[in-house]
Amino acid sequence: MALTSPVSPKCGTCNPLSGQNSCDVTTSCINTGKAFHCACRAGYKASVRNNDVQSQFRLNMPNYEFLVFVPEKTVCNTLCDNPYAAPADLCREVRKYDSCVV
Repeated sequence: MALTSPVSPKCGTCNPLSGQNSCDVTTSCINTGKAFHCACRAGYKASVRNNDVQSQFRLNMPNYEFLVFVPEKTVCNTLCDNPYAAPADLCREVRKYDSCVV
């Protein structure tokens, strides 16, 4: 079970316009309701260092909990521990935070 941490990671933002963002091709620039962030494809993460908040994290947000967020220019080619899990269980090994600081 992934724990939610009270300390918010610093998350970068991205420009959602095609060709004008610096998200890696293995990620997408998505709207989380407050800002746009680079997110790995479902079932993927940036690295095996699951608690490295500088590289990747998940957010405790409905409909986004299964996504792993990363800084711009970060490659997401590492499969999550259970890449075929239901959305609620996908990439649970990556630490989840209540929010991130832009």
